[in-house]
Amino acid sequence: MKKSLYLVFLLLGTLHVFAQKNKPITLKVMTYNIHHGESEQGKSNLNRVVELIKKHKPDLVALQEIDSVVTRSGKVNQMNILSLLTGYKSAFSDAIELQGGKYGLGILSKYPIESVQKLKLPNPEDAEPRILMCALVPLSDSKYVRFCNTHLDHRSALGRGLQAAVINENLQNSIYPVIVGGDFNATTDDHTLEAMTKYWNDAGKNTDGGTLPDVNKRIDYFWTHQSSAFKMIDYKVLYEPQTSDHYPVIVTYKLGK
Repeated sequence: MKKSLYLVFLLLGTLHVFAQKNKPITLKVMTYNIHHGESEQGKSNLNRVVELIKKHKPDLVALQEIDSVVTRSGKVNQMNILSLLTGYKSAFSDAIELQGGKYGLGILSKYPIESVQKLKLPNPEDAEPRILMCALVPLSDSKYVRFCNTHLDHRSALGRGLQAAVINENLQNSIYPVIVGGDFNATTDDHTLEAMTKYWNDAGKNTDGGTLPDVNKRIDYFWTHQSSAFKMIDYKVLYEPQTSDHYPVIVTYKLGK
């Protein structure tokens, strides 16, 4: 009898652990090009970015146009400031050296950031260097997500197309589920994003709202691979016309069955 009870409890414990491992996780993510920390009035917009993060409480944030100790933005480390004021973990990857400092991409996370990777993207026409930044983030003891951030070429269609193709090639076979966000500098009808539109789900596909205020075009995205276990449950563009020259995008996903 004791042995039977032990086996029952062992089985129940195993089932509980299995259920916990397979429990769906809700993940809210934000992408925002913050215009090197400068508002449309030429003043620091970092406090407003912090306010938006605290209000909407995303789990992960992809930020583009980040300055680190650059003269034009007062030689401050913008990611350190954002991390300190939000309480999020942070990571920064530089794309170029600028005015005595560096300029690139940043990620904020409510979760620990286990590792960060930077991939230099193709630059066939010797334009501004571009990168893909990915953070490996543990959501629980058994679930990880690779959260990636990029900012594609705004001038060279050739460069942008190659950059999108390399992102697809490097991420589509990831052993971890992937979310890719950022400023892709093209609308979805632009052939340069074909590598993304063909294999990845665009969270804002069925929406009309632009993310570039001046021309009302949608060029900021979140993508998940078509084979992944992500289900998009909410998408919104925040009307924030004076903070930056882009609007922030927030998407909520469910990961797992």
